[in-house]
Amino acid sequence: MKIRFILILFFLFLSSKIFGQSYNSYFHQFEFKYHWGVSLPHHTYLNYIIKDRIMIGEINYSIKTDGSKVWHQEWRCPELGGGFQFAQLGNRKILGFANSVFVFYGVPIVETEHFILKYRIGAGLAYITKTFNNDYNNLNIAIGSHLNAHIQISVITDIKPFNIPLYFSPGFTFNHYSAGAMAFPNLGINQLTLNMGVKYLYCQYPYSLLKGRRRNYNNLNWEFSFSYLAAVKKNDIFSPRYFINNLSADFALRVSFKRAFGLGTSVIFDPSLKEMLEGQNKYSGTGDLFRLGFHGFQELYWTDNLSCIIQFGGYAYNKYYTNLFTWFYLKIGVKYTFKHGVFANIFLKTRNLAADCIEFGGGYKYVRD
Repeated sequence: MKIRFILILFFLFLSSKIFGQSYNSYFHQFEFKYHWGVSLPHHTYLNYIIKDRIMIGEINYSIKTDGSKVWHQEWRCPELGGGFQFAQLGNRKILGFANSVFVFYGVPIVETEHFILKYRIGAGLAYITKTFNNDYNNLNIAIGSHLNAHIQISVITDIKPFNIPLYFSPGFTFNHYSAGAMAFPNLGINQLTLNMGVKYLYCQYPYSLLKGRRRNYNNLNWEFSFSYLAAVKKNDIFSPRYFINNLSADFALRVSFKRAFGLGTSVIFDPSLKEMLEGQNKYSGTGDLFRLGFHGFQELYWTDNLSCIIQFGGYAYNKYYTNLFTWFYLKIGVKYTFKHGVFANIFLKTRNLAADCIEFGGGYKYVRD
């Protein structure tokens, strides 16, 4: 419960940092969307649960940046926003409904005066009304926690048919709900929907396309960072919760205003390995609970302070394994950097093609020109 509370505070803080500044000259967008779609079970034994079509209602507020900052120009005047979504999950009796709040970042791909093609990446928290219960809802083998992470990826078109700031917004959306192994069962829920929306854009002066040139990035910056991450996970429904510790060191080269590439290493202490190693008759002592990992990563700077990290890694030391995928992991996360190089971050870690845990923490970054 403590980890979930901290996760909520992080998203509230992130939202306040995005919207807490003065944006009087920016463009305010109000949206209403309705989704129709299907659930995408990623395990065949979930097929019997999914019976209903997906219908989702969504309300958003966002700010369309005006090009006054360098990162505006690099991302073609992106959107920063937040929203609320009420969603069916494919079976009202077993899975219930999801109520989620989230923040998102939208980037135009093509933009003209009357047509915009863009993509959005969002993340937040969802409260799912029905979960697994051995007494009265034991058919729900997908979700074991009311509180879940919600990830949203959308491709949207904004069409302006009239000479007023009103847009019709058809598009496609992918939603994913997961507890990140903090509770079991944790198979997660995936959705693919077709959506139709209406967007109204308001500002004190008319919106115009970005005019100007993108600045050249002449200096390559070397970045060194050290971080600590923590997570809570369960191996199965009956196992206790384990506290995972991760110490990482990373080295990156900043090649542009919005991109850096790097390498790093991690030392992980994972007590949840003990019962799995004992099941394989491989546990011999505390040293077996450590893992040594190496990874490569790309960091995308959405703003001067907010970035997204995509990390692919493998273990040089790992006592527990079941197949080839056990040796590799993928992590996707967000990082917010404060003054003097201090940062906070959250990662979703996947292992063996499934969610392994949600890590949260922070660290220090040193930049050398």
